[in-house]
Amino acid sequence: MSDSPDDPFPSRPRRDSVFLTARVESSDGVAECRVRNLSEAGVCIDNLVDLSPGARVLVTMGTLHHLEGWVRWAHDGRAGLVFEHGHIDVAAARRPRGTVAAVPQHVTGWLSQMHNPYRRGDG
Repeated sequence: MSDSPDDPFPSRPRRDSVFLTARVESSDGVAECRVRNLSEAGVCIDNLVDLSPGARVLVTMGTLHHLEGWVRWAHDGRAGLVFEHGHIDVAAARRPRGTVAAVPQHVTGWLSQMHNPYRRGDG
């Protein structure tokens, strides 16, 4: 693969196979998912909450909290998530979660009402 401007397949960040868990929050639910591989731009996870391509997610793993992203693909029980704001610190994603203080829960937006049994439905 070349890095020429005419190359239809641009190079992508290096992926590392890992044995990590991530908390994935979406409008469909919250789940602790196994991270299969990790790069600066995204992750491949076990798709435990049946995420669909295009769905918005918040990911917490290691010492990184509430990374905004979206589902790029989902099939065969796995999903590829892309991080919204560019590259992440892979070393921080690999650190144990207990090494930083807890981040406060969301107080605004749709995530603040995700588990409220009295919230209005969309239909």
